[in-house]
Formats: sequence, structure tokens, C-alpha cells
Amino acid sequence: MAKNIVYRMAFPKKVRNERELKLYIMIGILVFVIACAVIAKLISYKYWTCIYTAFGNENYYKAVAKLEREGIPYKTKTPMNLGTENFQNRHETTQYDVFVKKEQEHIAQRAINKN
Repeated sequence: MAKNIVYRMAFPKKVRNERELKLYIMIGILVFVIACAVIAKLISYKYWTCIYTAFGNENYYKAVAKLEREGIPYKTKTPMNLGTENFQNRHETTQYDVFVKKEQEHIAQRAINKN
């Protein structure tokens, strides 16, 4: 009897079925995991700074090759450009943001601007 009262108090009338309860728990866990992943991503970019924005694959590969030649670790972020009219030539217009650690910003700038 006491178990039934606690159960009724804890869950609304709509969630009396155990399968529904498990579904709500799974959805809650999924939302929690996604939130943790987003927060971790935001925190990881806290110590990185954007040093270069390239448009097109060719410019991106040139910049990344210069960083790799100097041994500088980098991350790349590509914003979603879903509304572009020129979908067939998207490799020429894709935006790439190149990030490096804040401590290596000056070294990376020198490497990028070197011919």
C-alpha cells in the first residue's frame, strides 16, 4: 500500500505504465548525454583561438599543411551552410575555421603567413 502511494506521488497519472516510465528515463538520459557533450565541446574550445578562416578546400589544405609542417596541433570547425544556392560547387565555398592553442597563436600566425 505504501509503495503504491509513493508511486502515485512521484509520477503523474499519465506515467503509470512501466514501459512509459522506462521510455521517459531513456529520453532523460539521452538529453543529459547530449548536454554533456555540448558543454564539453564548448569548454574544449575555451583554450583554443581561431587563427584562420579559409573558404574552399584548396585554401584550407594550404593552411593546414603549413601548420602540420611546423608541428602545430589544430582543430577545425565547419559551420553548416545548408542554404547555399551553389550546392554543386560547395567544395569551393565551404568555410573552415582553423583553431590552435592560445599559447601557440603567434607561432601559428607566422607559419600561416609564411610563403
